[in-house]
Amino acid sequence: MEGRENMEEALREQVRDFAARGLKSLEQEDMPDARGNLAFTREALRDRKAAESSCSREEMAVLDRVLKEVEAFPKLAANARDPLLDLEGVRCFGAGRFLIFYRYNSNYGLVTVIRLALDRPEWKELIRDGKKFH
Repeated sequence: MEGRENMEEALREQVRDFAARGLKSLEQEDMPDARGNLAFTREALRDRKAAESSCSREEMAVLDRVLKEVEAFPKLAANARDPLLDLEGVRCFGAGRFLIFYRYNSNYGLVTVIRLALDRPEWKELIRDGKKFH
């Protein structure tokens, strides 16, 4: 049991470090790249560019569709189950091979994508998904 807890804590640290780079990127930028009510940090844009070389057009289309849904219904995903990410207001939702890490500012109706994780199914256990998109 202790080995499983150590492994889960190591995964939790990976997720925290990954998301923290996106939060740091958000803090350092004057204005994230915004399209409507959806904004991307530079880290998230780098994640997307890197993913484009290893994902099919269909996989990228799934990501884009889910991003539009997240923009329209940002509260579908609850805050991440991790207490530190929850404290930062980080939400996470799956989109095919991706996990979308984002923050929602209800005062401005703005969804800011802080990171896009590709092929990290082991992290899925550490997040709290919302309802499935139709």
